[in-house]
Amino acid sequence: RDAQESRGLGDVYKRQALNYQEAMQLAMQDGLTSLNNRRSFDEQLKRAMHHANRQRSKVGLIVCDLDKFKVINDTYGHLAGDKVLKIIAKSLQKNLRSSDFIARFGGEEFVALMPETSADEALIVAEKLRKKIEESPFNFKKEPVQITVSFGISEIVEWESIDEVFNRADKALYKAKESGRNQVQIG
Repeated sequence: RDAQESRGLGDVYKRQALNYQEAMQLAMQDGLTSLNNRRSFDEQLKRAMHHANRQRSKVGLIVCDLDKFKVINDTYGHLAGDKVLKIIAKSLQKNLRSSDFIARFGGEEFVALMPETSADEALIVAEKLRKKIEESPFNFKKEPVQITVSFGISEIVEWESIDEVFNRADKALYKAKESGRNQVQIG
C-alpha cells in the first residue's frame, strides 16, 4: 500500500512539473503567432548582451513593424489583421537562421537577435525580408491586400545598456517610417 501511495505521489509531482513547464512555455510564447513574446525576448537580450560583452562578439538587433496595420484592421477586420501577423511570423521564421532569436514584441512589432552578425549584415538580411514580405501574395475574401514592413537595425556595442541598443534600433525604425515606410534603416 505504501508503494502505491508513493507511486501516486510521484505521479502527482510529475503532473505538477509538467503543468509548471507548460505554464512557463505559455508565459514566454505569443499565443497568436507561436513566436517568443516580449518577456522571452527581454531575457534573451540580456543574455545576448552579456555574451557579446564577454566574448566581444557581434549581435545584430532587428526591429520590424508592419506598415499601416491599423488600416488593414479597419478595412478588412481583425481576422485579416491576425492572418497578416501570422504571415509575418512565418516569413521571419522561414528566412532567418535557426540561431536567430525571433519574437513578437507587441502589437504589430517583431524583433530578432542575430548572433555573430554586424548591423551591416543584419541590414542585408532585413532588406531581403522586406522584399519577400512585400512580394508575398495575400488575399482576404478574394481581395488582394498589400503588406509592407519597415525595419530598424542596431548592433550591440560593448558595455552599452539594453535601453541604448534597443533605442537605436527603434529610432532607425521611426526614421524608416518617416522616410516613406517599407524600408530598412540602421541606427
